Amino acid sequence: MSDTLFPSAPAIPTYLKFTKEIFMSRKTACSNVLLVLVCGTSLVVPASAQHFKQVKGSLTSVSAGRNEVFGIDADDNVWRYSASSKAFDKIAKVSLTNVAVGGGTLSQNDEVWGFNANFVYRFNYSKKEFVQIPGILTQIAVGIGNQDDCHPYEVWGLNSGDEIFRFNYCENAFVQVSGFLTHVATGGGDVWGLNSAGQIFHFNLAAESWQQVSGTLGTISVGVNDVWGINGSSQVFRYDSKTGLFNLVAAPVGEVAAGGDGVWAINTSNEIFRFDPSREEFVQVTGSLKNIAAGSGAGVFGVNSADQVFTFVRP
Repeated sequence: MSDTLFPSAPAIPTYLKFTKEIFMSRKTACSNVLLVLVCGTSLVVPASAQHFKQVKGSLTSVSAGRNEVFGIDADDNVWRYSASSKAFDKIAKVSLTNVAVGGGTLSQNDEVWGFNANFVYRFNYSKKEFVQIPGILTQIAVGIGNQDDCHPYEVWGLNSGDEIFRFNYCENAFVQVSGFLTHVATGGGDVWGLNSAGQIFHFNLAAESWQQVSGTLGTISVGVNDVWGINGSSQVFRYDSKTGLFNLVAAPVGEVAAGGDGVWAINTSNEIFRFDPSREEFVQVTGSLKNIAAGSGAGVFGVNSADQVFTFVRP
């Protein structure tokens, strides 16, 4: 597949290095001061006051939005979290390999989308079931939309050919967007993507075109006001809109999730860390997870290596 739409990008600045291989970061006033991870001892709140509590059920992945949390189990069954019962209820008549939740505000519900090998589905709240939408996708991302009436949500998808699609609510269909990506992410009305070479792109909604950003990443996560990514060396970076660069924050990191409920990271040993914006550093939280979902009001949920489900409890 050709990536001719996206020319080569300069590498992330090489001066961003670590002095130690430890876990937690502190940002200084000087952009060239090294960011270092510090392990465990800087917890602000005791572990007993903020912790992950197990939720009944067994899932392989979860996705959280403003009010909704959905998950998928090992048999591709889909489950919806009930805040009142604090348990997951099974959704009938559907089998999905991926589910995405997001875009909820005070005036609109979260959108919930999913897919399997053959079909794309959108959750219908009145029917409490997933309804098939034409198309075949290999990735889907859902977030808040604020560009126009035809995009009250930003729903983006990629197919097996790395082609890009954006859902148009006026046409009730996915409309192809120029370019080729292997990963797409959306949050806060913003859309970002990566191509097969790991080059980074930001979608200009007004111009309806992709603009390349310096650097290369393997994954990317878009929060309410920030953008995070991980490169092939398990280093996590945060985008600085003032300089247009992704700055090194921490390592080694296996996953980062950004949302209205905070920025969370899991290191390569499955240890959990929460980014403290007041101190500009990651703080370790007791527990072990293999993946994590940061909602925008629904909370923070994660799954451990035994497919047990947990939610973060604040004091």
